[in-house]
Amino acid sequence: LQIYVHCEIPDGISVSTELQSVDDCPDNQFTFSVKHLAPISLTCLMPPSYPSHHPPYFSLGVQWLDSVKVSTLCHMLDSIWAQQSGQEVIFEWVQWLQSSTLSHLGFDGGIII
Repeated sequence: LQIYVHCEIPDGISVSTELQSVDDCPDNQFTFSVKHLAPISLTCLMPPSYPSHHPPYFSLGVQWLDSVKVSTLCHMLDSIWAQQSGQEVIFEWVQWLQSSTLSHLGFDGGIII
């Protein structure tokens, strides 16, 4: 099962990125506004014991996040399963990814990539 999750973002949220120069010039930071972000790809495989005993096996793909931040999101999904162990959880995961990803990563005021 693959689900594309679109994060709720404030209108015109700023995205900043810092590009390192190849010579001795100072680093360059660029900031721009966006109305949409590439979706988060949530891929799930349900074991036979889901949902009564085991969570789905899952992976997240997020083009605009580094692996450390993606890992942070994965840990949060594991935590949601732990709170609802034995219950269906994929819908809860999708809702959380839609509504809470940016705030969980500290990107309320803007996104830094």
